Amino acid sequence: MADPVSMTESLLLARDQPAQPWHQLSMLVVDGSAPTPATLARLIGQRIGYAPRFRQKLAGTGLQSWIDDRGFRVAGHLKTATLPAGAAIEAWLADQLALPLDRLHPLWDATILSGLPGGAWALVVRTHPALIDGADHVHLLHELLDEQPTPIAGEPIAWEPAAEEAPGFTGLLRNLGDPVRALKDAAAGLGGLAQYGVRQATTVATPRQVAAVECALADLKLVAAGAGCTVHDVIVALATAGVRGAQISGERLLHEPVALIPLAVDDDGASALGCLVAAQFVQLPVTAITARERLDVIATLTQARIDSDRLVPARELTELAGFPPPSSHAVAAATVTSGRPHEVLIANVPGPSTPRWLGEQRVRALHAFASTVDDQVITVGVSSLADRVSFAASAVVPLPRFARDVAEELGVLLRAVR
Repeated sequence: MADPVSMTESLLLARDQPAQPWHQLSMLVVDGSAPTPATLARLIGQRIGYAPRFRQKLAGTGLQSWIDDRGFRVAGHLKTATLPAGAAIEAWLADQLALPLDRLHPLWDATILSGLPGGAWALVVRTHPALIDGADHVHLLHELLDEQPTPIAGEPIAWEPAAEEAPGFTGLLRNLGDPVRALKDAAAGLGGLAQYGVRQATTVATPRQVAAVECALADLKLVAAGAGCTVHDVIVALATAGVRGAQISGERLLHEPVALIPLAVDDDGASALGCLVAAQFVQLPVTAITARERLDVIATLTQARIDSDRLVPARELTELAGFPPPSSHAVAAATVTSGRPHEVLIANVPGPSTPRWLGEQRVRALHAFASTVDDQVITVGVSSLADRVSFAASAVVPLPRFARDVAEELGVLLRAVR
């Protein structure tokens, strides 16, 4: 059965161009030896039914729809690669962000990456945010990880693709569970389309740079308690330090860019994520002299939203079933359609405080990168897992000091509150 592409999905798909691909990259760092593609394909085949959009492709012109890919094979979306000795993983990841996804098939792929330091390997999954809405459609990684080691046994679940069906008026009506709200959403989307929605077509590729750094969640909590603010404020402050360093590295005049910072708000538990993700725009205090000044400004700017009774506490997000961070990052990226120009995206997605397992192997970390799009200069995906927090940045400017600047900002704030 054809599922018509929604207005929001159309706006997201329009941002993806061959010369400037737009997608997300989730990298799971996993302990132990890398599995064979056949083993990973078996696990995906057992779980992909819970993320059905990952077996669907785009069809039609003009009014497009999602249809089951009748030629779908999990193995066709899996690749293997080995990081060369001495090579920087940042360069490899930047190359992956520059590769377009195949529009003739479901908009995702996965790579088993071997050769990481310390004997670990990585599962690198690229997805288009249009695949995921956080309600009917979640990220494939949402379903792959378990709370306990679980042997990968048994055969993939049998699946028969639905017969292709051309989208029609009745198909559109099926999508209008709330016609009044749908019309309002469509009107808002059309306004965004006319004003900001479709990015200017480009045939010139802009190289992207990536960087990442990890820290202990306990240190962030210590700063928050000592400064009388939230952990979210501390995270935004550390990301601001990374943005400040990128401006300095690029020999740009320090200025205070507008940042899109999506926040989870309550929708009475109607979605798989238990919340909606709403856009918030904050002017980052890059020009503030000290780390404490930057943190104080951010805490003041975000207080109005924090005081709202619609804000979903981080502890509730960490207790959701499955592994929601990849889904949440995709939904956060989709807030780019909210329309206001911005240079920075900071997506803070709390994850589970307990370990997660891919089969019988422990996942050490999640790093969530997002391509820049529209006026964005830098994106920072913040993810937590088992009390470790990752800051994963992608930018169209050099990021040689991003990791150092985030770590040093945290060190300064820790010393200030001790």
